[in-house]
Amino acid sequence: MNRTLPAWWGIPLGVAIGLLGARLALGPRLVARSPAPGASAAASSDLRLTFSQPMEPSSVSARLHLSPPVDGELLWEGRTLIFRPHEGWPAGATIEVRLEAGARSQSGLATWYASNWRFTLRAPRLAYLWPAGQPADIYALLPLAEAPERLTSLGGVNDFTLGSRGTELAYTVERSDGSTELRALRVDTGEDRLLFRCPDGERCSSAATSPDGRLVAFVRGAEASTGGGRTRIWLLGTGTTIPHPASPERSSALMPFWSPQGWLTYVDTTRGALVVVSASDPESIVPRGASPSTQGERGAWSPDGSVLVYTDLRLPSGDAAEGEGAAILETHLFRWEPATGALIDLSLTAGERVEDGSPSFSPDGEWIIFGRRVLAAGQWTPGRQLWRMRVDGSQAEALTGESFINHGAPVWSPSGDRLAYLRYNVEAPLEPAELWWYNLGLGQISQAVVGGYAPVWIP
Repeated sequence: MNRTLPAWWGIPLGVAIGLLGARLALGPRLVARSPAPGASAAASSDLRLTFSQPMEPSSVSARLHLSPPVDGELLWEGRTLIFRPHEGWPAGATIEVRLEAGARSQSGLATWYASNWRFTLRAPRLAYLWPAGQPADIYALLPLAEAPERLTSLGGVNDFTLGSRGTELAYTVERSDGSTELRALRVDTGEDRLLFRCPDGERCSSAATSPDGRLVAFVRGAEASTGGGRTRIWLLGTGTTIPHPASPERSSALMPFWSPQGWLTYVDTTRGALVVVSASDPESIVPRGASPSTQGERGAWSPDGSVLVYTDLRLPSGDAAEGEGAAILETHLFRWEPATGALIDLSLTAGERVEDGSPSFSPDGEWIIFGRRVLAAGQWTPGRQLWRMRVDGSQAEALTGESFINHGAPVWSPSGDRLAYLRYNVEAPLEPAELWWYNLGLGQISQAVVGGYAPVWIP
């Protein structure tokens, strides 16, 4: 028997299909993903999911799954969900992201389809300036790569620092007309933007972005040709163009840098001190402490932000100040705890006169790498060597022993298995300095870049 549906059945069927199509068209959709499928991302990157509509946060978070699991926090910026890993993504890993269907918008409609994709995390790279003695740019090099990647192409980059959770480089560039600009470069996307153009007759330098990315600290002062010699630390808020002073007007300040928890630190050359302040915004500066510093070097914060280790002069005292060798000045590493005011001379554990400097913490906060020249008779070398010691000054040991090679500016890789450092031959002062690798696990050293300087690890 030939059976056909009554013609009137087409009406409700058409209505149902129309309603289904309308619901599909009106329902929320995932419209953008970062890192994108198949992308190679920095270990500090945020995972960002942008929807076509404002979403119900709990319904999205309950359906978001990562493999392997990674601890982090969920944030919302409008229609975009941001997952921020607490300690970054595992370098070199492949991350699988799955968003199940059924995530609801604030209007009650739900997503109909699941989304799945993968991205990989690249290994940390060494960023540096090149070439020495000429207008420089920022380059990045993987430890096993044959050729570096050029990150800027402006020429005249004077300095740079890594901030904003490792996602952004803040740098200073000197233009051909003699003016200076502060700029920011996103490590994960390559986006480069102008932060601040220094006014005519002034120079700006040493830009440093806060860990949360909300503030940029920098040095600003009059051109030397105008007779001005005093410089101050200034703060610029994200998205603003008007900076505010962060250091006293009557003091000269240099070298701003940030602690992991966001304390602004700088060298006050007028006071002869390292100063720490809280800076929740450019117009709210709260003192946290100060420690004597006649050397005027910035130092290094521990990963947890509890202590600052820095280099300072130590003058001979007592019999040593009157005896043989009294003219030899020592530089020691001092461990300062701003919360308690405790100040400990770590270099005293050497038991000899030493010239220590350039401290750098291991990622786990257990070790300090630094440069040392022993000044005692029979042990002195023209070049400063690389040393390692515990954070209390114990278990100090030399890592290098090349008498005529000076080692400096050591920086520890995020994974803790490798060092990068600057070295030059004291017998050949006209030759350019070189960047070298030190594989701590194998005890091997190798050349990285000739003419590179100012090394910084980036994700």
